[in-house]
Amino acid sequence: MPDIFIAEPKETAAAPNEPTPLINAEETLPPQNPVRLFSALKKDPDGIDFQDKEDDEKIILFIRRSFITNVRWLFFGSLLLILPLFLPFILKFFPNPLLFLPSKFYFFLSAFYYLLVVAYWYVNFISWYFNISLVTDKRVIAIEFSNLVYKDVAATKINLVQDVSFEQIGAIRTFFDYGDVLVQTAGTLDNFTFESAPQPENIVHITEDLIGKHNELFG
Repeated sequence: MPDIFIAEPKETAAAPNEPTPLINAEETLPPQNPVRLFSALKKDPDGIDFQDKEDDEKIILFIRRSFITNVRWLFFGSLLLILPLFLPFILKFFPNPLLFLPSKFYFFLSAFYYLLVVAYWYVNFISWYFNISLVTDKRVIAIEFSNLVYKDVAATKINLVQDVSFEQIGAIRTFFDYGDVLVQTAGTLDNFTFESAPQPENIVHITEDLIGKHNELFG
């Protein structure tokens, strides 16, 4: 299963003896419902494509984990960022084992430390950004991406989905309206879980309506 990417508008050259059209709405107009950088849920998104997407296939839902789930690593990373500012105060109460080292060592040690903090932020953001689930009018697609080296893509046809439910436990999840959506499939196929998805009840309703319409059309 291929990567998800933002579709670029295609340019077509006019024939030598034909005038160039002033406006081609389908190709030049920007997406009316684009997926933004921090979007976690988008219904009927524009400008999203994937490699083996069929010509008549339409993306119904674009899902990431709720952005509020990033607060934990953002907060912890911020603490790590300001921790060296308190280091001189802490060392007043303890002997400094690095006094014999040259001053350049402290500079490189600090640079390496902040590089690790930035890498921590980057890896967590990439893990959130590229963990994507899609519900189209033909199938359900889940992309699991972690630690920059592992990627797993799974998909199932919409007619193989038997049940869709959600779980929203705890005051924080209820207040910020996010939870886990479970998509149960037929037979021995793996189930899908949209973890910490925003508006889980809305996702369930939209997916159930899609399944009902598909069953009415194809029995």
